[in-house]
Amino acid sequence: MTVPTNLLPHDETEGINLFLHYVSSMLERADFLIPLAAAQRQFREDNYQMASAAQLEDLFHDALGMYLRENHPRVNLRRRTGNELWDYGVGGARLSHKESQSPDFAVWSTGGDQLEGKYVPKRETWNYEHSIVFVYTAVTGTLGWSLDPSAEDGGLLDGLTGTFSGSLGLNAIKRRALKEGRDSLVLTLPVGPGRMQVERVWPAGTWERLSFHDLWPELGGPDLSARDLWLDLQPKHGKTGLGSLGDRGEGSVLSLTAEPMLPGIYVFPREDLGAIPLVANNRAHSAAPEYVLSLMDDARRHGRYVPLPLWFAHFAASEPPNLYGRQRAQFEALFAPRSRS
Repeated sequence: MTVPTNLLPHDETEGINLFLHYVSSMLERADFLIPLAAAQRQFREDNYQMASAAQLEDLFHDALGMYLRENHPRVNLRRRTGNELWDYGVGGARLSHKESQSPDFAVWSTGGDQLEGKYVPKRETWNYEHSIVFVYTAVTGTLGWSLDPSAEDGGLLDGLTGTFSGSLGLNAIKRRALKEGRDSLVLTLPVGPGRMQVERVWPAGTWERLSFHDLWPELGGPDLSARDLWLDLQPKHGKTGLGSLGDRGEGSVLSLTAEPMLPGIYVFPREDLGAIPLVANNRAHSAAPEYVLSLMDDARRHGRYVPLPLWFAHFAASEPPNLYGRQRAQFEALFAPRSRS
């Protein structure tokens, strides 16, 4: 990606490119990636969906703001000040932030019309005025894979196929219980569209009790923002999972047989948001999932996508909110013996 030399470009496209560059660089640092991944689990576990989305948006803004202040102090991350329809801005881009676990996002907090027991939109489309940052923490599509042919193994592994049952981090975010001995754990690094290099495989039954510190030597270092951990189903119906290959599977390249939408940060430019088809329920109007999937696919193909590895959510301890406790601490400080002159 070519980064504009002007720190405050006035062009929308340059602003988006600058934003993506800074976010990608930020996620290469553990002190930003790990807190953001932890929050995807912690904020969602104990808050209503809309409340958690608002908290995650604020956290993302504050993290990016901190990163820019530390590393690019001349770059101003603007924040809206009133009822503007955007949330923050970089350069010439004003961006509306959306957090979602499904391929849709709300555009109008008004319920649809009820017709024959279903809710239908009050209007067919919606015109969005600003580009959208879409933080997606789910997987849409299947995770079947096939092993790319390699001359190094003499063709012994050609045609090998399998299926990832999901992401280790997403499993934790969605509160899915892990069954010991069911899946192998696979560390991958993207090497192209729909292709992953296998860096390490832990067979089923060998990894479930490993701690963060056990795995960090494999996960840390360069390419931190690209590596993620996937759960690979055990062999079934003629398929051979990666766990059975042992060391032979490491270094091999997998091709995903479909093109699933993976967790990450997608940016939709405003020129694609002029006539968003709508669906509705009893509370709000949202962008139609089929249209959002097309926007995500377009973002991925045109380089407006940054992966968001979520593996650390597996290790993130649950932290139920105690809003009163925080306010009470301020009260206690008022009457602390050493706080008064």
